[in-house]
Formats: sequence, C-alpha cells, structure tokens
Amino acid sequence: MGFFRDALGRTYDELRVGDRATLSRPVTRHDVLQYMGLSGDLNPLYADSAYAGRTKYERLIVPANMLAGFVMGPVANVLPGLGSLTHAHTYRLHHPPQVGDQITGEMAIAEMWPDSRRVIIRYRLQDQEGREVLTGEMEVEPPEKLRPILHHAYENF
Repeated sequence: MGFFRDALGRTYDELRVGDRATLSRPVTRHDVLQYMGLSGDLNPLYADSAYAGRTKYERLIVPANMLAGFVMGPVANVLPGLGSLTHAHTYRLHHPPQVGDQITGEMAIAEMWPDSRRVIIRYRLQDQEGREVLTGEMEVEPPEKLRPILHHAYENF
C-alpha cells in the first residue's frame, strides 16, 4: 500500500461551495533562488539588487509564478487535499511583492461542477500591508475514494 492511502483529501461529495483554506508565509531570498533554479526563470528583477534598484520596483520582487505556486500547498493538503489534481490555473499579478514580504491568502470553493466532479477555487493573496498582490482561479479535481484491492491484483506476484 502507498504512503498516502489513509490521508487522502475530501472527495467531491464531501465538499461544499464556501469551504475555505488559508495560507501565510514570508518570502525569502532562498525561496526565490530555489524557484529560479527549478524554473530556469533568471529575470534580474528577482535576484540582482543593482538591476532591480534602478527600476520602478526599486527592490527585488517575487515572481508571479512562484506566488501562484504558493496556493498549491493548501490545495494539496487542505482544500480538497491529498490526491487532488489541478486541471487549470489562471491568475493576475496586481502588485509585485518584494523579497522579505509576508504573504497571506484566502481561498474558497466558488463553484462545483457535478458533471465533471470538479470544483472552482478562487483565491486572493496580499502582503503585510494588506495590498492585493495576486488573485486567481483553479479548476481542481478532488480525490476519489480508492477502489478496494481485489485478490486477483496479487496473481502476478
């Protein structure tokens, strides 16, 4: 049996419009460097203080794609939880936060689609000053109840 067999998230039938989750975390320079290494996005606005200081942002900013990734933690762990699959994700950057900012967010199920058994989750992220930094929407397939293991599944062993 797999590691997550007893810890799967809520199924479609266990969810309701209005169900919520939150997140809160600081954005560190280390976070941004990890993002840059994994994504290959080497924009100097994220890591070159001399460059960023000469732009309208004046300091290092946080990549929008990285911020959008922050919401995947609550989706994977809370709403709906482990076993979920994100089919679509759109977002808009309103105000780029800077390295060192504290990001908080709220997300909620806004719609439920019975035909596909998927949910629409909308979210809003803000910085420590309450400025809206990112808003978005995800189409998520919640985990399904696992089928029982049948005795014939072991015939090849």
